[in-house]
Amino acid sequence: MFLLKEIPDKKAIKAAAGDDKNVDASSVSSVLGILKASSDMLVEIEKFFSENNLSLSRYTALSLLSSHPEGLFPYELADYMGISRATASSIIKGLETAGYVGTVKSGDDRRMKKITATKEGLAIYASLVSRFYALLNSLFGSYDKKDIKSVNIVMKTISERVQNYKNNS
Repeated sequence: MFLLKEIPDKKAIKAAAGDDKNVDASSVSSVLGILKASSDMLVEIEKFFSENNLSLSRYTALSLLSSHPEGLFPYELADYMGISRATASSIIKGLETAGYVGTVKSGDDRRMKKITATKEGLAIYASLVSRFYALLNSLFGSYDKKDIKSVNIVMKTISERVQNYKNNS
């Protein structure tokens, strides 16, 4: 997480970059602003889930499992969430301990087990989803449709550039 209370201004960014022509202070300032805003939101989101005895990652897993009633293999859950299998295993164990997920044997291979949300897991997910969306709406605020469309375009473009960067590294 990005935990600076204040981000450097453009003048400080320019000074730090020196003569590097590949650094545009306005772009760097914008990215630092996005990181700070995202980090601030994540702190509040994690607080919300903590108050409800969950975490964002466990909620995300329950969300995925609620939309896959047939269950998911642990590796599929990891792939959907974009996390390692070891991290997914830890999330699954926490959800199992809470009674929110269980396992069922796969019809194809009896050795493979799928993870499914329990009745309790589906109930906790259903009880939180609307309040979570209301929190997100509250944190984002109200803007006109044109501004929201612009934000969505910028964020999608950033995500695509990150993906290209990862693929070319």
